[in-house]
Amino acid sequence: MRTLLLIIACFLSLNFFAQNGDTLYINYFNQTPFVYSEAGLVKGIEIDIVNEYILWLKSKKKMNITLKQVGFTDFDSFYTATKKGNKNSLGLGSVTISQDRAAEIDFSAPYLKNVAFCVTNGHAPDVKTKSSDEILRSLGSMNALTINNTSLNKYVMEIKKNYIPDLKISYKSDEIKILDEISKNVLAFGYIDAVGFWFYLKNNPGKFLKMQKILNQSKEELGFIMPKASQHKALFNEFFSAFKVTPTYRGILEKYLGAYMTQNMAIN
Repeated sequence: MRTLLLIIACFLSLNFFAQNGDTLYINYFNQTPFVYSEAGLVKGIEIDIVNEYILWLKSKKKMNITLKQVGFTDFDSFYTATKKGNKNSLGLGSVTISQDRAAEIDFSAPYLKNVAFCVTNGHAPDVKTKSSDEILRSLGSMNALTINNTSLNKYVMEIKKNYIPDLKISYKSDEIKILDEISKNVLAFGYIDAVGFWFYLKNNPGKFLKMQKILNQSKEELGFIMPKASQHKALFNEFFSAFKVTPTYRGILEKYLGAYMTQNMAIN
């Protein structure tokens, strides 16, 4: 009886949403190739996936969806606006799924695997081991660059806590600014998402940067964010469980990342 009541309540909730929740509010953090504006159009991996999701809502759930998009160039502002936003909101910002964030926002199912690269100027010394002496020798005189309220910042703080207690940290608004600074300054380093790093090098072939592979962080997954109790968590997860095995999903990733990156980063 209890199970039947729960099923009925879920059905009524989704039915109400289908009739009334026809505006989908999209907050996006401007970061190529995830979401970015070009020639007056918003495009990118996350936008393409969400467009497929909207088509699914219209065809499978009979929802007449209207979009309202708001772009952000500051991650904190994007995150806060989504957390406090309308229940019919989705946040697109290449956000790493974490337990800390899950306490205050909801995540969709992961749509992409990720690795965070530790990046230095190409002229910086190599970090050959994770020993305290080695990391202090290689990075101890450097300034760490990061973005507040991100997993990238968490990794910088781990370096500070475990190896360089007096590490100086500077905050930037996005990964491009971090990589621009590192390319000009041999005494700067930071963590960058693998996709962001790959795309930056593709568009800036003259920049001399390198990964400190021993310090890379793996096993991350990226997801969309939404306010707590959003109907879109269950809806998107239902959509994506079938979508992730389609050629369309792989096609979106290959369009922006190429076949090699797609093979390593697609959700199976």
